[in-house]
Amino acid sequence: MSTIFHKSLARTGGGFPRRGLTFFTATCCLISSFMAAAITIPMMAVWRTGIPLSESEMAMTVVSYFAGCVLTLFFFARLSNFFGRKPVVLASLLLGMASSLIYSFSVEADPLYIGRFLQGFSCGFASSAAMSWVVASAPLKHPWLGTALTAAGPNIGLSLGTLITGLVLDSGVLTPAQLFDSAVVLLVLCTGLAFASTETMRFGTEPLGSVFIPKVALPARLRLRFMASAIAFVGTWGVGSFLQGFSAYLSQVVFGHTSPLLAALLYLVLICPNAVMGVVAGRFNAKPTLVIAICIFACAGFVAFATLIHPSVWVLIVSIAICGAGNGASCSSGLKYLLSDTTINERAGVISALYLSAYVGSVIPNLVIGSIPGEVTQTMIANGFFVWVGVTAVGVLGALWMAERREKAAKSAAG
Repeated sequence: MSTIFHKSLARTGGGFPRRGLTFFTATCCLISSFMAAAITIPMMAVWRTGIPLSESEMAMTVVSYFAGCVLTLFFFARLSNFFGRKPVVLASLLLGMASSLIYSFSVEADPLYIGRFLQGFSCGFASSAAMSWVVASAPLKHPWLGTALTAAGPNIGLSLGTLITGLVLDSGVLTPAQLFDSAVVLLVLCTGLAFASTETMRFGTEPLGSVFIPKVALPARLRLRFMASAIAFVGTWGVGSFLQGFSAYLSQVVFGHTSPLLAALLYLVLICPNAVMGVVAGRFNAKPTLVIAICIFACAGFVAFATLIHPSVWVLIVSIAICGAGNGASCSSGLKYLLSDTTINERAGVISALYLSAYVGSVIPNLVIGSIPGEVTQTMIANGFFVWVGVTAVGVLGALWMAERREKAAKSAAG
């Protein structure tokens, strides 16, 4: 198999057969996994009144999702270094199908936790294997597309899934069960494309025994760069993870009523600028872009959460949109900044370490809310996020400053 793999590379001058199809497929698998996960966001408006779900239970559904992501990235992040990218991506798609089928029959909170947990596994595999597949198959003339779509892909999927779900449920075209069945069909189509695409990682590149050993694959030379990128991901994702579970709740607070479409639109105000700027920022120099983006995110975040104390619908909407743009640009430039000094064998582990940190850290707001006894007020949420976005900005800028000093010292020592 090793000989066949290397011969196929040689015939294409360092590339491989069906590169365009493979890049398209890898991107579709990544986006579709998160599209299927996004259906649950507007569905919270249905489940909140139909099951019904309390604020604590809504928060814990998000915690269940992130728990699945974390376990996957911690124990199975490097599985694709042995089996290859394709088999692990296929496992991600199958887990997404299983969770969608569970949602089709959910009438109480416990099945939702199980479905979200499996969905976390699905997106965890996508965050390692599918993202590595996207980067490895990126067009040779435009390699920046690989890192840009890796960072923006989840948000593109979340945006499309949220919008389509809100529109479909609000119009009554499909029932919730039929919508989840449609998600299964989408993932089946992605499975067919995956079978037709080219593997980019040789089977057995890393021994099977070692890939199951929990390991944060982070070279020492990248630690400060990783710190800057990880803080950016954790801080910006924390705001997004909050809205994943609470967009229906916030739409009720801000607008006086809620629906799947309204919950979807409120989440999209954050995530659409996020997805767009995630792609756009990938074309610019990573470090200065990260500095500008994280400052924009922090300023907009302060304004957005201040409106929970002094309500203003339009100020809230505009500030959330700007916050989302800063979020996307921060993640894209942070990932590019981190990956600029990695090898192909390091890439999956480094990406997984970054996303493991992001999933663990960004679940903190929902975990705290789910653990608070009694009523959670708007003032409590606002004050908590004032601290959250402030620490994020200071942490990223501080880590970048330390990384620059260390790299300059290393260059001086080298002559």
